[in-house]
Amino acid sequence: MTHVLVTGANGFIGRAVLPLLAARGWRVSAVSRQPHDTDSASTSWHTADLFDTASTAELVEHLRPTHLLHLAWNTEHGRFWQAPDNLRWMSASLSLLQAFAQAGGKRAVVAGTCAEYDWQHGFCREDITPCAPHSLYGEAKLATHRLARHLLVGTGTQLAWGRVFFPYGPGEATGRLIPSVMQAMDTGGPVRCSHGRQYRDFLHVDDVAAAFAHLLDMADDGVFNIASGMPTQLRQIVLTLARLMRWTGTPDFGAIAVPADDPPLLVGNITRLRATGWQPTVTLEDGLIHTLADWRQPRQQPRSP
Repeated sequence: MTHVLVTGANGFIGRAVLPLLAARGWRVSAVSRQPHDTDSASTSWHTADLFDTASTAELVEHLRPTHLLHLAWNTEHGRFWQAPDNLRWMSASLSLLQAFAQAGGKRAVVAGTCAEYDWQHGFCREDITPCAPHSLYGEAKLATHRLARHLLVGTGTQLAWGRVFFPYGPGEATGRLIPSVMQAMDTGGPVRCSHGRQYRDFLHVDDVAAAFAHLLDMADDGVFNIASGMPTQLRQIVLTLARLMRWTGTPDFGAIAVPADDPPLLVGNITRLRATGWQPTVTLEDGLIHTLADWRQPRQQPRSP
C-alpha cells in the first residue's frame, strides 16, 4: 500500500484532502502541531513541530512514507504576507524534504502559491510567466521550490509543486472576503469592501484538495497551477452572496482602500494540470451555496441550556 505523510493535515486544505486520500486507498500519516485523537483504519495522527527538524527527521525515518504532501505553512490571515517566520518555514520545509529523500521517499508534492508569480502579468502560466514575488511569503515559497529542486537532484525523489491561487469554502479563515461578507450580511452590519473591480481566480477547497490528491497519484513533476482558470470579479462574489442570503442592503464598495500595486487581474492557466486528467468540478455558484450552508449549520443547531 502506498503511504503518504501529510503535513498541515488539520488546516484548511488538509481537512479536505484527508478523506479523498482514504477513499483512494492511501495509508495516511497525518501530522499536526496539536494532538489529534481520531485515528482511523486508513489514517494515523502524529503530533510534530516541523521547526524541530531533528524530531521531524526522526518521525520521517520511523514512518518511511513513500509519498509526502507538504501543506503546512503560516497562513494566518492578514499577517502571513510579511511574517518573519516565512524564513523558518522555508528552512523547515527543506529539512523535511531532505529527511523524506533520505528515508527513501519516492514523490513529494508541495503547496506553493500564486504569490510566486509577477502579478503584473495577469494570466499566469507555469512555463511562461516570470516569477517576481511582492511579499516575503511569495519569496520564501519561491526560494523553497528552487532550492528543493537542487536538493533532490540524484536522490530518486520526484517533486511536484502546486501553485494555489484563491481557495475558498468551508473552514476558510474568518477575516477573508467570503466569510467576512457572510458575517456582515448575517448580522445586518455594513458590508465594507474594496471597489471590487479586481478579477481573481477562485477555486473551491474540495477541488483544491482533489488536485493535490491527483498530483500524488501522477508521475509528472514540476510546477502545476491549482486554479479554476476562470476570472471572477470580486463584486460578483459579493453580489452573489447577497442574492443567496436574500440580503437587501447595498454593499459599500470602495470603503476599503486598495494598495497601489494591487493587480486588476490574477488568474491561473490550468492547461498543464488539465492535460493530466484533472479538472475543476465545483461551479462558483454551487461552491458558494455549499460554503454558505456549512457556515450556517452551527447557527441552526439548538444551543445547550
